[in-house]
Amino acid sequence: MSYPSNNNSSRNSELFANFVAQAQFATYENSIARQITTVFDVPMNQGKVVQIPLWAAITAELITDEAAATLKNTDTSAPTVTLAEHVVYNQVTDMLRDSAYGDVMAQLADQSGRAIAQSVDQQAFANISDFTDIGSTTTDLTVNLILQAAATLRSQRLTGPFYAVVAPGSAFALKKQLTYTAGTADNIPMLSNVGENVMGNFYVGTVGGVNIFESTVLPAVTTGGADAYANAVFSPRAIAHAMRGGIDMNTLYLPQARATDMVLKAVAGAGTINSAWGVRITANAAL
Repeated sequence: MSYPSNNNSSRNSELFANFVAQAQFATYENSIARQITTVFDVPMNQGKVVQIPLWAAITAELITDEAAATLKNTDTSAPTVTLAEHVVYNQVTDMLRDSAYGDVMAQLADQSGRAIAQSVDQQAFANISDFTDIGSTTTDLTVNLILQAAATLRSQRLTGPFYAVVAPGSAFALKKQLTYTAGTADNIPMLSNVGENVMGNFYVGTVGGVNIFESTVLPAVTTGGADAYANAVFSPRAIAHAMRGGIDMNTLYLPQARATDMVLKAVAGAGTINSAWGVRITANAAL
């Protein structure tokens, strides 16, 4: 039995442009990694492995009495990022499409975009395992650890901005510390203005120059059966996020099934540029 040819969004954009736009908007708006890592746009037909030139650090000389300068060896390395497909496949029957109150295809496009965003973030944050760890599975995430991580990055001659991604359980412990000081339960003042923001806006905010985001896709740490996650503080230059094009959508109508196959795809990859530009903070994430 022969099937109809694929209806690709690049050929029938007038039919599916709204769905593609909805999925792409959902992906870009919900992906944390795209906002806090170094993004590389990969051209078409340039292979699936991206090389990122990384220059070694050099030091200037302070010269007196017109002395000759010393030749510097400005070496480079080439971390790589391998692209892969992030795919969501749905099948919508005519009965469902024609019976639902809302626009099923548009809603699926939105949900698919969110799923791709989560997959992209998980791919990017898997590189946290390359960073040096200053925490433990039995340690709560604290302001002190955030400040220690930021100081470690500054010792690498990095000036910021710095970002942190933390698991919800670890963020809970951090918010508790920011919200209250040690004292009586009757009248406990806020620890800082950040603590007031946490109480009013349910957002961690910025601590010591580190912008903190919560993520549910951080690597789990299962040593000893502990409920812990690998949080991290890093420079955007520590992790590369590469993407080829935007969200691509393909549809195929199946007459015998009276249904439409809808596949959304993003081609993206992530890799560590320099592991010294990030600090891992393993912390207990139990609520």
